[in-house]
Amino acid sequence: MGTHPSENPQASEQAPWHTMSIEESIAKMGLKADLQKQGLSVDEAASRLSKYGPNKMTEKEKVTIWQRIWHQINNVLVYVLITVAVVSLVQAVTTDNSNTRFTAWFQVALIVSVITLNTWIGIYQEGNAEKAADALKNMLSTDARVIRGGKEIMIPAGDIVPGDICLLGLGDKIPADLRLCSVSNMATGEAALTGESVPIDKVTEALSPPDGLDPEQVPLGDRKNMAYSATLVAQGSGMGIAIATGDFTQIGTINRLVNNTETIKTDVLKQIDQVSKYLFVCICTMCTATFLTAFFYTD
Repeated sequence: MGTHPSENPQASEQAPWHTMSIEESIAKMGLKADLQKQGLSVDEAASRLSKYGPNKMTEKEKVTIWQRIWHQINNVLVYVLITVAVVSLVQAVTTDNSNTRFTAWFQVALIVSVITLNTWIGIYQEGNAEKAADALKNMLSTDARVIRGGKEIMIPAGDIVPGDICLLGLGDKIPADLRLCSVSNMATGEAALTGESVPIDKVTEALSPPDGLDPEQVPLGDRKNMAYSATLVAQGSGMGIAIATGDFTQIGTINRLVNNTETIKTDVLKQIDQVSKYLFVCICTMCTATFLTAFFYTD
């Protein structure tokens, strides 16, 4: 079972991998020097899976359809419309005048239609954020080739752990963020992360950051000894060490930002809410005045 992102050891074990040599990266992760040939042992992989959790991105808690509906109708003006609809419904049921009955039923149908349409539009717009998160999940690889115990095997991508040696071929989706340790004419398409439409050629040498930049300020597209989860091998082949999985990959960071996006009200919506409250007070005042006038002055 995975841990909460803030509790995951990966949160404190990140490093500027692109500035480190392959040997330094292996040592930093506390792994054996023959990792590239032997990979992790079965026991090491199981221990790391328990420590770091599965290679999956955290999903945002789903909002039920009833919660979405309530969010749309929890509005002062909607309350006013519902009240009017109820009054019109009572009038339609109790009146003996056919014209009055028709008018009352028409008002009920019109108000219900307006509320329903407004609710449907709001729910549709709210669903766009969830679709963005789902699109990120669909970009992920479903399986991966790794070396474990000296053997090349195929495993579910969710079982990859930091320290795994992942093998890459033409057309493969990269299953985790990797520090490349071997490449053969390899290039990856990273448009999903960097917007760069041209595949980026990969190298294995450690890279020094440009003058004046910290290692973390180096653009992803310039970290040519790295390969990132959900990107595609456009040509060649290679091998890399998994240095980040799940929420701690670059695509996982984007997923967290999408899931943590808060819905805020624009100034226009705030003004509409304020006007709604004024209208509510005015309507209640007028209704009360009309009722009292009819009650005390009508013969």
